[in-house]
Amino acid sequence: MRGITALLHLLSSKDYQFRRKNTSYRGFAHFTLNLQGTVLLTNLQLLFEAYKKTKTCFGERFQMDLRTVLLMLTVGSFLFGLLLVRFKFDRENPREVPYWIAAKFLQATGSLLLYLGMGGPLMLLAKTVLILGCAHETWAIAIISGKKIKRWLHAVVDLAIIAVCALIALASETFRSSAIFSLQSIFYFLPFGFLVHKPDRKFSLQVPLGVLYLLTGLVFLVNAAMLFFFPGYGLSGANVLLGMIPIISFCVFLASGFILLMLSKERSDLQMQQIQKSLKETEDRFRLIVETAIEGIMVFDEHYRITFANKNMASMLEYTVEEMLGRSYSSFFAEEDQDIYREQEALRKSGRDSVYECGLLTKSGKKHWFLISARPLLGQSNRFEGSFAMLTDINERKVMEMALAEANRQLIELSNRDGLTGISNRRRFDTFLESEFSRLKAENAHLSIIFLDVDHFKAYNDLYGHLMGDECLKQIANVLANCVTRPDDLVARYGGEEFACVLPDTDLANAVLKAEEIQEKVKELAIEHKGSKVSDLITVSFGVATFNSASGVTIEEMMKFADKQLYKAKSLGRNRIEAAKWPGHSVV
Repeated sequence: MRGITALLHLLSSKDYQFRRKNTSYRGFAHFTLNLQGTVLLTNLQLLFEAYKKTKTCFGERFQMDLRTVLLMLTVGSFLFGLLLVRFKFDRENPREVPYWIAAKFLQATGSLLLYLGMGGPLMLLAKTVLILGCAHETWAIAIISGKKIKRWLHAVVDLAIIAVCALIALASETFRSSAIFSLQSIFYFLPFGFLVHKPDRKFSLQVPLGVLYLLTGLVFLVNAAMLFFFPGYGLSGANVLLGMIPIISFCVFLASGFILLMLSKERSDLQMQQIQKSLKETEDRFRLIVETAIEGIMVFDEHYRITFANKNMASMLEYTVEEMLGRSYSSFFAEEDQDIYREQEALRKSGRDSVYECGLLTKSGKKHWFLISARPLLGQSNRFEGSFAMLTDINERKVMEMALAEANRQLIELSNRDGLTGISNRRRFDTFLESEFSRLKAENAHLSIIFLDVDHFKAYNDLYGHLMGDECLKQIANVLANCVTRPDDLVARYGGEEFACVLPDTDLANAVLKAEEIQEKVKELAIEHKGSKVSDLITVSFGVATFNSASGVTIEEMMKFADKQLYKAKSLGRNRIEAAKWPGHSVV
């Protein structure tokens, strides 16, 4: 039992425990080779001793040594199967050769039944299980040698083995033994065929292993023939070959297991090289796609520092790739756009994607506009590890959009501006008054309107000409713009020589004060008007009206009421101010 003891000692050693926890796929092959080699070397000595005993006597001593070999086969196959199970269910790196685990446990079970029932009724069952184990190992060898096995094939073969063994149960012992050996030889010849048929030159051990299975199959076939044609000699003690079958089986178990593991190692090394080559090719293709992409691509770490940028991205921002690596993403946002950066950072860290437009600062400080599609990179437990962004250049489109928006703004401004004086026109006055009227109804506030008209302006045009008349209107408009300066107020040319002021949140007294200020400033212009019946200088008449939220007045009524005050000022001699609250109450 020294072989079994050595095997158990190895499995319990610290070196094994360390390797079991830290092995890789290649480590798996190396370690199991060492394990199999230890068992092989230890048990060859035991087999040699058993063989010497076999040569001495074929009696009870041979029976005892044969049982020892069977026990060794049982323990060896069982431990080998456990080792394969351990690698199959390795959480970090599971590895398995199909059918091999089942083969080893079937062989262990068959050997154990032979050990327990030598010469008894368990013999046929034990041999049936052993043949099933050989069949499963055949399929494992086929897969290791690169062949494909359909699942229905091994199921049909298993059923056929069981059926044949059941049919020969009633036959004579000689015929039964001959049939069993014939079946076993088949499952040694098949691995030989799988291994030597178009062997891969990269796997140098395929042919030696195939020859080993061929020789073993021949031993079983010769024994089957001897039992069938010479039953007396085949079952006699003189048939040394028959007595050596268990020992030969054990040698095949050791040698084939050792070589199969080496073969698996060679194949795993080749597969690893192929995987590494495939990964390298995939990485190169990915890098080529990224580098030649029209879009800019950036990858950020968990602190939003750039860890990757393609050449196109760097070029659009006027940097080199090396200059961009390690920079904070926020450094590409202008001060007024930092809120956008913070919003996007919060979205990524919460695990959400987004698509947004933003202008990033180039190396020269200009804004370059992008459509940015961004998504987070999440690790285990959905922990934020960074983000990925694809940036489409929309700078030309955005510049055109902003230019168009500015043109529209200017167009709207021009449509609301008087072409002569530069202040608001009648259209702007109407929309502004409507807006303020709506606010007046919603709030407890005052609203004052000032209408003013240049006195005897037609006579001024007739006397001095229209060019001088236009210049006069421009100067009066400039006075209005300088006097009415609150952001919420409006000064407009209402039509011809008539102007209007809208003063939100202004009561009647303050509106009159504003009209007096304008009147004084116009007087200071000292524009000569010899055709006026009021003065030798240009003068202005004013109509001031004030309304509040409780007035219940309409816009049309407001306009008429303010115009009525102006008419009153003109009818009372011009160059004066007439003011009243709705509903009508005069104040001079």
